[in-house]
Amino acid sequence: GEMLDEEALADRVKEHVKFTNQRLTSLYGAAPLDDDQIAAQFVEYARQLGPYVADTSGIINQALREGKYVLAEGAQGTLLDLDYGTYPFVTSSYPTAQGALVGLGVGPAHVGEVIGVTKVFQTRVGEGALPTELDGETAERLRGTGENPWDEFGTTTGRPRRVGWLDLVLLRYAVRLNGMTRLALTKLDILTGLDPLHVCVAYRRGGETFSELPLGLQGLEDFEPVFEELPGWDTDVQEARAWDDLPPQAQGYIGFIEEQSGVPVGWISVGAEREQMVARG
Repeated sequence: GEMLDEEALADRVKEHVKFTNQRLTSLYGAAPLDDDQIAAQFVEYARQLGPYVADTSGIINQALREGKYVLAEGAQGTLLDLDYGTYPFVTSSYPTAQGALVGLGVGPAHVGEVIGVTKVFQTRVGEGALPTELDGETAERLRGTGENPWDEFGTTTGRPRRVGWLDLVLLRYAVRLNGMTRLALTKLDILTGLDPLHVCVAYRRGGETFSELPLGLQGLEDFEPVFEELPGWDTDVQEARAWDDLPPQAQGYIGFIEEQSGVPVGWISVGAEREQMVARG
């Protein structure tokens, strides 16, 4: 792109430096930056990066034409989507399956499967509605103390994340928006020892009960969660590698998620390590 055109890149950098200098001199009384020097630095960066620049959309589509598999891994989550998330408490992009297509430059006809990854309880970073939010001992049990890398604390800030019981209304919303074909559940081991377990199956507001969000996420903070109680388990599941290794109560919890979400569960994480996984089907 423009980065490979040294003259165009230098002009663009100088435009930005000019704008920055206006703020530096007028607002802060600081000395202006040398636009020629900075432009030369960025041209040198471009020369170093140039050999690694390519049309990734073309590369990916060629791989698809050759029958190769392409796996796109997303970050953040559906409820942080700029359009479909809990605005204004969202990110600046589109962390949905559709967003992956835009970012990769791939058409929707190529999508063979959409795997939704979700924890078996709810978490949220920062502000925004969290209808099933917990506090006290149960919250600390789900969140952890911060001593372990898998505890629910901000990676950068170290702030404790907000936690709550699994919200199936929001999960159904994410399933619908992304067209999920299977689910991967994580952190099943964290629920060990909690009995009973609670799962949000609907919302209540103004005397009405909703199993789906009537107007998307608008007014989410005004809803009251409707919980269903499920039996917990005391058996350590971290050594489980097959479905039959899981206690019946854990199997029932997973089956309930499948029934309520309408999507089969293909994988269950039972620990922090890669091999601590139960695969199904």
